[in-house]
Amino acid sequence: MTTAQVKEVPWVDAWVRWERDDDCDEGTGCIEDEDEDEELPPATESYTFTYPNPSSDTDIVLELKGFHEDSEQIWNSTGLKLWRSSHYLCQHLVNEEAELLQDENNTNLRVLEVGSGLGRCGLLAHSLSHDNAITVLTDGDTDTLKQLRQNVSNNTSANDGTITCKQLLWGEQHAKDYLSQQSGEKKHFDLILGSDLIYVQSVIQPLFETVKTLLCTHDNAKFLMAHCSRREGNEVDLSMVLDAAREEGFKYDVMVEDDDISLFSFRRKGADKET
Repeated sequence: MTTAQVKEVPWVDAWVRWERDDDCDEGTGCIEDEDEDEELPPATESYTFTYPNPSSDTDIVLELKGFHEDSEQIWNSTGLKLWRSSHYLCQHLVNEEAELLQDENNTNLRVLEVGSGLGRCGLLAHSLSHDNAITVLTDGDTDTLKQLRQNVSNNTSANDGTITCKQLLWGEQHAKDYLSQQSGEKKHFDLILGSDLIYVQSVIQPLFETVKTLLCTHDNAKFLMAHCSRREGNEVDLSMVLDAAREEGFKYDVMVEDDDISLFSFRRKGADKET
């Protein structure tokens, strides 16, 4: 696993749920009150997931660690626990996206997970992808990134240079800054994915601005998002999400609907469906 070279800023997702002091800068927070070097307590929860690998007789096994939903850590950083929608996105990756991810003709395949949390979906996408594909797992939350990096380290080899974890705050300017810091000829992503991303209205537009900025422009580029409409603490109506997507130039297909869980595939307007 490679490590981020760009200095990260202290940030916790509680700041989008709580009233914040006006003196706190967007994207940097009240950094004088935060200790970015403070160690995260040992994780209290362990999870094991097994998935079939269509290109191998050996199953994909993911071993993740996180925190109980009633812990103090979750109060500040919701990405430190598993959320239900990740199951649906993972099943979709195995059943519908494995062929794309394993297509070695797409030698420059780049996959981005936004709001990675514990990394379940991003790690699965990486495990399903061909050897030259690049996978980037991102989160904005400082503590979540610490646990995410531990999970990636525990599920990949030390010399695997095709997967990395980076901080990514949402919004058009944050996404442009992220691109400016990347090396290599290709910086955009063919596939962006995420689950349980939206539970307050203020993050909707920044999320789709980020996806619009980072997604490739070719017809097959897409953003897969699993959304739970009854997630605890959710104050977002699904229509708000879809309206924002349309305003940012996306059309969508509903891939899965199961009670309060929906899985969407977003593409730029004008892009043709895969045949």
